[in-house]
Amino acid sequence: MHPTKLPYGLSDFKRIRIENYYYIDKTKFIKEIESDADFLFFLRPRRFGKSLTISMLEAYYDSYYSEHFDEIFKDTYVMDNLTPLKSSFSVLRFDFSAVDITDYESSFRNNINMTIDLFVSKYEIDFQTDFDNPIDNLRGLFIYCNRSNLPIYILIDEYDNFVTKLLISDMDAYKDMVTSKNAIYKEFFTMLKVGTSGAIKKMFFTGVSPLALYDVTSGSNIGVNISLTESFNDMVGVTKEELIAMISFYGLEGQKEHILARCDEWYNSYRFNENVQHTIYNSDMIFYYMKSLVQYHQEPRDLIDVNVRTDYSKLKFLVYTNKKLNGNFEMLNKLILGESVTTTNIKDSFSAFELANEDNFKSFMYSLGFITIEKERFKIKFKIPNQTIKKLLSEFIHYAYRDFEDYTMRVEKLDEKLSELAITKDLSVFHYIAEIIKSSTSIRDYIDGENFVKAYLLAYLNLNTFYELKSEIESNKGYIDILLDPISDEVPYGVIIELKYIKRSEFNDTILQKQVAQATKQLNQYDMGERYLKIVLIFNGWEMVFCEEVVAIP
Repeated sequence: MHPTKLPYGLSDFKRIRIENYYYIDKTKFIKEIESDADFLFFLRPRRFGKSLTISMLEAYYDSYYSEHFDEIFKDTYVMDNLTPLKSSFSVLRFDFSAVDITDYESSFRNNINMTIDLFVSKYEIDFQTDFDNPIDNLRGLFIYCNRSNLPIYILIDEYDNFVTKLLISDMDAYKDMVTSKNAIYKEFFTMLKVGTSGAIKKMFFTGVSPLALYDVTSGSNIGVNISLTESFNDMVGVTKEELIAMISFYGLEGQKEHILARCDEWYNSYRFNENVQHTIYNSDMIFYYMKSLVQYHQEPRDLIDVNVRTDYSKLKFLVYTNKKLNGNFEMLNKLILGESVTTTNIKDSFSAFELANEDNFKSFMYSLGFITIEKERFKIKFKIPNQTIKKLLSEFIHYAYRDFEDYTMRVEKLDEKLSELAITKDLSVFHYIAEIIKSSTSIRDYIDGENFVKAYLLAYLNLNTFYELKSEIESNKGYIDILLDPISDEVPYGVIIELKYIKRSEFNDTILQKQVAQATKQLNQYDMGERYLKIVLIFNGWEMVFCEEVVAIP
């Protein structure tokens, strides 16, 4: 195995550099950050490398590490392009991902006080934290550092982590922590703003969404949001050039085309500015995948890293209005069908209390990484970026459906039946899904129309680990409705599905046979080899009235 380790799950910049981990050089962005505004915040979806960026800035600007600077930054871009502010600050670094929401206020207070204590100890300064209130301690620290001519660089990692969890789990707790008259989270950011007139010279925050910052500042930001700025598009994540360099570094050129194709399908297509021509990969996903190839000489069994799933199962409150699925849920159905949704602009500033608004919901889904920018001349189009997010979105849709009282879908049973389809050509998975639709009255009243039936099928057929699911794929001058493409050679069968829909008011045997014949003809146009089963599915309203494999090719 190559001596340089892959830093999967590691965000300590100094350790990565000193302990011979593979590093994608992002130090060229230090100059960009330094020449921009003094107070910045930068948003990206989870697991994109934001914490490593914070750690990089800490190592570069902190006077505490100046003696080891050359060792840490050896052979990097910035080593040959040093900036005027190198090693010139005392860095006060907060990490709010460690705040426990089960006791959120006490945990937040302790987090701040512990950070202050570490700062005092680290720089050996004569300052006592005499107050129980961490805001008073901050005030005192900023006054002390200003008088002592100790310029401070504030770094905050995951500034919105725990308050977003509060928003999702307990709206009253969110209000208490963030927007109430004496909300300590709001007081914290107010104190930072006060500190900028004295000891605080620079600030850099990372997070996922702009919600919390908007709510604590009532819309008047204390910093500049560089998240959508073209020059910072690639500051985190992995570009194709960077991935190709990694493939070459580990001697995997013989697998290059397969690796790129796999990563393009599962981890790529993120764009954070509409003018950028290229897309980027999620960092965590790339390192997760490459670590398995390098260390175990095979792809990971599950192509989705469990660590990216955390946020995606807890947002169902956004798709309900008065205990009914709303327009936001319809938007998710459009996305799962492979369609795009549009907006005139991406909102980078709005309140958590305005999330139900459709445009805000789109921008929030974008900030979470559920959707990404697709190029369009006069408007911004959003689409699902890759197979990983498509599967996570399918899980989200399942959680929303699960809240219906008479809904009985069991994912374990579904997965078992999907495996039977893949191994033995057993079509019972389609009957199982159809029976759920038919027996769940609240769902079947909602799913009435071809697109809803197709979206439902796509969502649930996506819940497996051995198929890539694709829709409207061009093949032999036709378009396949649904393609279940095997992820590996170990999966015996792929599946091509032709879906037809007959309105309940128009159904009769003649129309049914006509649709069967038409579907069979369309399937016969697709020649992908004997490995692929060809299935005709016909729905009459919410009932499946035909499900058969096309065996003979006329």
